[in-house]
Amino acid sequence: MNTSVETVVKDWGLRQSIGQRDYSTLESVLQNHSNRVGADVALFVDNEGVLAVSTIRQDKQLPQQILELVNRSQQITFQTITQINQRHYQLVLTEVKAPIRVGWLGMGFEIDDQMANRYSEISGVNISFVLPHSHSLQFIASSLPEERMKSMPPTPPALADKPWVITQGEWEDLALYRPFDEHSQSGLAILFQQSLNEPREKFSQWWLSLLSIFGLISLLALVFGYVFSRGISKPLNQLLHVIDDVSKGDYNTPIRIHRRDEIGRLAKAFSRMQRAVSEREEHITYQASHDSLTGLLNRKGLIERIDHTINHLDSSQEVAVLANFRLNHFQDIVDALGYSWGDKLIHLVTERLSTKLEDHKLAHLNLDEFILLGKTNDIMGAREINEQIHQALKDPFCVSGIELSLKISVGIVIYPFSALDAEGLLRRAGVALNEACSSQKATVTYDPKHDEYSLRKLTLMAELPKAIIENQVCLHYQPKIRHHQGKTQVEGVECLVRWQHPELGFVPPDDFIGLAEKTGYIVELTRWVLAKALEQCQRWRAQGYDLAVAVNISALDLAQKDFDKEVAFLLQNAELPTSALIVEVTESAAVENPESAIAQLSHLKDQGIKLSIDDYGTGYSSLAQLKQLPVHELKIDKSFVQDLAQDEEDRTIVRSTIELAHNIGLSVVAEGVEDEAALQQLIAWGCNYMQGYFIAKPLDEAAIGKWLQRCAYPVKTLRSADRDESLKPGKVKPLPFRSSAE
Repeated sequence: MNTSVETVVKDWGLRQSIGQRDYSTLESVLQNHSNRVGADVALFVDNEGVLAVSTIRQDKQLPQQILELVNRSQQITFQTITQINQRHYQLVLTEVKAPIRVGWLGMGFEIDDQMANRYSEISGVNISFVLPHSHSLQFIASSLPEERMKSMPPTPPALADKPWVITQGEWEDLALYRPFDEHSQSGLAILFQQSLNEPREKFSQWWLSLLSIFGLISLLALVFGYVFSRGISKPLNQLLHVIDDVSKGDYNTPIRIHRRDEIGRLAKAFSRMQRAVSEREEHITYQASHDSLTGLLNRKGLIERIDHTINHLDSSQEVAVLANFRLNHFQDIVDALGYSWGDKLIHLVTERLSTKLEDHKLAHLNLDEFILLGKTNDIMGAREINEQIHQALKDPFCVSGIELSLKISVGIVIYPFSALDAEGLLRRAGVALNEACSSQKATVTYDPKHDEYSLRKLTLMAELPKAIIENQVCLHYQPKIRHHQGKTQVEGVECLVRWQHPELGFVPPDDFIGLAEKTGYIVELTRWVLAKALEQCQRWRAQGYDLAVAVNISALDLAQKDFDKEVAFLLQNAELPTSALIVEVTESAAVENPESAIAQLSHLKDQGIKLSIDDYGTGYSSLAQLKQLPVHELKIDKSFVQDLAQDEEDRTIVRSTIELAHNIGLSVVAEGVEDEAALQQLIAWGCNYMQGYFIAKPLDEAAIGKWLQRCAYPVKTLRSADRDESLKPGKVKPLPFRSSAE
């Protein structure tokens, strides 16, 4: 039971619904898991002892003794007995952490006749769950027939701590009474009953049968033993000798028994078994070191081969080369054509590699990953091996009439320069391969700095939650200008997160935003950015500026059930109009889960919040898809704008995007404006908003304040009627934010 509950707690969907406090979903998840493990009740108790979710109706508080156990328990998982809705349950409770403890998950199994019968089948004795009274026992559940329970005599309390005999008519039972759970205050106990009549009868029958069989065997042994002893002992001794050799791993000992009787047939059968065991062991040994799909070495066989190779290098000048290479986009082929086609392609790749690289050893580790082991006279030979791999896979493969071209990424390690043992070489080959894939390079030779980068990612992942609390992160602001009716002015800023790590120094957003999304911490980071951005908006309004702040959100933010309510709560506490906030979401996040995205964005739009599609053009969506989203504007990615003056293709894309967006009622923001020519061209095409280094780079709070005072463009200001005279410059209303890492 403990293992089942601990497995349920690891379910990602359950932990997510708890973290989001989505108790309706949690109830459904608990119901599914309780059905799967056979539990009668599943429940979730928060840290306050309140029963948040239960699969059966009951009071919102657990019995007091269970609450006390939860509060004082030092165990992650424990069991107890409790009574819910006048029924007794064996309850298994385990901690739920995300990452700290957020409550307890419980699975309850009703103590009923079914449980008693199950325990009775396992133990071989009759089981009864009882509640003791002064001179009697109340049966809660039992494997006994109902008539036997009714005829049970009162149980003397003095015998409750040791076995006693219960007499019921012709039946005699040996009984034992024990408390069911010493930690529970329920008082529930187990009554074990074993019939004394049945063992006596069975023993008598067994004894008579045993005497008869023993007498018959003795007689037969005496009669036939002497007759056959000499003819049997010699061949049997030979077979015993062969068996002893087989047990030692020698399957080649000949059996020289030429008889036509049973012993002769036994000798022939044993000889066949001897050959079969030898062949099976050879097959098992082969399978243990080879891949079942390709017949190439697997990881175990490769490690053995690497050890053998580096131990038998002919001279100090020879080196061993390990090339770990992956078929890029192989999963896309499998998704499009199916796994059977993927297997065919792997077979074709294996055949070509085995033919063209026959001087080297090949291994197949994962579905799309191979390793080549070779020897060469010097380090320069590693380049030749790498070139041979690329040449071998250069030509297309024909799978069932379809030509497929493959690109590969290769990670190279060299013994003894990269590592001194097989495990070290394999690990570092994987590091080099990952670096090749992430940097989109064809080949990467292992460098120690690649390990440092992996360690850096682990460090950032571990320290990201406390970065906000320790004020390591801050906001920078990049101004946006608007050109409307011949007038250009500053009307808003985009908020950008910056992390100044105390040991690693400045951490680029690309290094930690992706980690935040993978760990789920992006939701909390977004909440912090929203709070700080709106506080800054308060300061600007106190100075008379009417600037909107644009905040980027992720797909995980849109997946939060109450995200729109959190945004409304922050705006209300900041006493800011909804026009002060622009929510930006990337097109990939918007189309990843369209139904959820449309629902959340619609709620935000209904509040009057302006919505923008960020980095348009870098994903696979179209304006037709984006038309279905309730957004107001789209931002053309800077990759199309930076070289606008020189690249004719970019000019065509940007101009077409502006025209199409205007035709479906969307305004356009162009980011990445690097020069005057690009700015004027965008204005000529009717682009609504522009931002980029030509206008201003992202600035911290102090720098943006100075920039607003002396910038070349007029800054949009509040009308006198809109100003809040109670909010003086420097006096802002702090917004509520509390990190889960605190």
